[in-house]
Formats: sequence, structure tokens, C-alpha cells
Amino acid sequence: MEQVFCIARTDLETVFSSPLPTEALPGPALETVLSLPHHFIDREAAEQDPAYKQIIPYQLFQCRERFLAYHRGSRVGEQRLSGRMSLGIGGHLNRMDSRSGRMEMSDYENGLARERAEELVCRCAITTCFIGWINDESDAVGQVHLGAVHLCRVREEDQVRLRTGGEDLHGHGWWTIDQIREQASRFEPWSRLALDLVIQEKNFFRKKGQADRKVQ
Repeated sequence: MEQVFCIARTDLETVFSSPLPTEALPGPALETVLSLPHHFIDREAAEQDPAYKQIIPYQLFQCRERFLAYHRGSRVGEQRLSGRMSLGIGGHLNRMDSRSGRMEMSDYENGLARERAEELVCRCAITTCFIGWINDESDAVGQVHLGAVHLCRVREEDQVRLRTGGEDLHGHGWWTIDQIREQASRFEPWSRLALDLVIQEKNFFRKKGQADRKVQ
């Protein structure tokens, strides 16, 4: 039986806040969360127990000012998300990703690459950075998952595509932020929250650039 990587809600609240909010959260650092006590729990049990959060790497793919969008078909592993539009390639970390029984940063990064390879064909180098966390307490899916958002930048749109024969995912091309906002109700809550993180990051670096220019 698959055992998935989880952290107790009470331990997460020591580095986020209590109770855990439904929002996009730029911090804490990824290393801080991975250093918390963690567990590998049978997935079937973890899906029903909000006392634990399954940590899910959630990867967005950006080419210039557009983001890869797709929708989940009826045969996806998480049936509660069937039919929803998404921006993120997400998946569980499990005991097989850990070489020592703990989830070290190198194990996490290997799991990140594994999930990407399972869902996508990437014919180019990808620049990846962690930009924050997404949490949604409004429904049963969100109550047992916590998303670690990674922004993955590619040079050309045609160098990345969904893998055929994998999970039941259907591509919708590359969308601008304005297009996503116009059809926000079609997207799963995590995608909307992840986009908030992207916008926060863009605004941060824009303000930082302006401040740097003033200093000069």
C-alpha cells in the first residue's frame, strides 16, 4: 500500500499560524517545513484524516508571460478534482522517495523531478524556484493537503507538453494571467491561490527593482 509524506497539522501550525489559513503564503522556507517531524501514512487513511497534511509539490510552468493550463478527466487519481481546470502539476511524495526514512531536501527534489517526468514531456532545461505555500480549508480535499508551489520557467512553449498515456489530463495551451482571471471559476482553488503567489512575487521584484534604481 502506498504510504505518503505527511506532517501533523499541529506541527505545521508552529511555523505557519493557528489555525492554518486558507490563502497563498510566501513563507516559511521549504527547508523549515521539511525539518518538522514527519510521517509516512497509508494514503487511504491520510485522505480521511485532517489531523495530518499531505505535502504536495505543485509545479506551475511559465513561458514568458503565459502559464500551461489543462483539465482533469474522469480517470484522474483524485476523483474529487475531476473536471476541474488546473495550472499545477501536483503529486504525492511517498516512502519510496526517501532513502533514509526521512524526507531530506535531496529526496524532496528527486520526488519533484519524478512527478514532473510522470506527467510531462520536457525537451528543454527548466529553471525551478520555490515561491511559497497554498492551503485551502474550505473543502475535504484541501483539508488534508498542503501545496508547496514551484514556478518552473521554460524558453519555448512547444518544448513542454502533457505526457500521453499518463494520468487523464487534457491540455488547454498557455494562458495569460488575465485569461486565467477571466475564467477563474473553472480552475481548482489551488490554481487560483498559486497564481496569487506568482503575482505577489512579480510585484515584489518590481518594487525591489524600483527601489534599487532609486538607490542608484
